[in-house]
Amino acid sequence: MSLRLRLYLYMFLFAAGTILIGIAVLYGLASFLGINVGLYGIIGVVVAISILQWLFSPNIIEAVYRVRPADPALHGDIIRMVEELAMRSGMKPPKVGIAYVPIPNAFAYGSPLKGNRIAITKALMDILDREELAAVIGHELGHLKHRDVTWMLAISLLPMAIYYLGQILYYSGIFGSFGGNRNAGSLFLLGLALLAIGFVLNLFVLAFSRFREYYADRHAVSLIPNGGRALQRALVKIVASSKDVFSRYGGSAEKFEFAKALFIQDPDAALKLRGYRNVDELVRALMREEVRPEEKMAEVLSTHPNLKKRLRALEQFNLEFWGA
Repeated sequence: MSLRLRLYLYMFLFAAGTILIGIAVLYGLASFLGINVGLYGIIGVVVAISILQWLFSPNIIEAVYRVRPADPALHGDIIRMVEELAMRSGMKPPKVGIAYVPIPNAFAYGSPLKGNRIAITKALMDILDREELAAVIGHELGHLKHRDVTWMLAISLLPMAIYYLGQILYYSGIFGSFGGNRNAGSLFLLGLALLAIGFVLNLFVLAFSRFREYYADRHAVSLIPNGGRALQRALVKIVASSKDVFSRYGGSAEKFEFAKALFIQDPDAALKLRGYRNVDELVRALMREEVRPEEKMAEVLSTHPNLKKRLRALEQFNLEFWGA
C-alpha cells in the first residue's frame, strides 16, 4: 500500500474510531444513569465553549504570539509568495501576519468570523532561504485547504466531553462519600473509567493530528519542485535554531509550551547538532537513524510526528511528485 493510501486510511480510522467510541460511551452512560438532562447539558456546554473558542481563537492567538499584519512595504515578497502558492493550491489567499516571538516557526489559523490566516515568525524569515520558506508556507496552506482547524475541533469534542464528565463524577464520588451518599463509590469508579477512556480517546486525537501534519507536508511537496528536500531542510533548521533560543532562555522549552500545537514542528525535538558540516548532511544522518524507544513514547503524546519519520516521509512524497 502506498504512503498516500496509508495516510488516508489511518486518518479515517482514528477519526471514525474516536467518534464511534465516544458516541457509544456517552450512549452507555446515558442508559446507565437514565435519560439524564444534566449529562446532555454538560455536553452542550462543552460544544458551546469549543465553538466559541474556535470563533474567537484568532484574537487570542494574535495576542499571545504578538501577530501583526504583514506590511506590504516590508513584507511584500512574503505576501506575494503566499498569494502565488494559494493560487496553485486552488484556494483564496489567506491574510498574512508576522509573529514577533523569538522562535523560528509558522502556523495557520482562522475562523468563520476572521477568515483564514497564516503567521510567520520574524525569526523564521531570518534563517530560511526562499525555497525553504515557500515549502513552509505550502505546508500551512495545506492545513487551511484541508480545513484542519475544523477537523480537529470536530474530532476532539467527544473526548473532551467524556473527560469533563469523568471529572464531575470522580469528584462527586469523593465529596459524596463525606456526605453519606450511598452511590459515592459507584460514581467515583465511573468517573475514573471515564477519565481513562477520555485519555485514550485523546491519544486517538493526537494520532489524527500527526497524520494531518503528514497530509499538509504532502500538499507542500506537491506545490514546489523538490519541495520535500526544501521542507526537510526547513524543519531541521527550525529545530536547530529553536535550541539556540532555548539556551538563551535558560535551556528550557517550558516558556514556549503554548507554541507546540500550532507550530509546523515541535521546536523541542531532540537533535544532536554537532559534527555536521551543513544542514543537508544533518538531514541525511537523521533519516538513517533509528527512532529510539523514548522517542516513540514521546511521539504518542505529541501533536507532531517524530522528526526522523517525518523526514523519511518527505523523501517519499518528493519521489511521488518529482521523481529521483
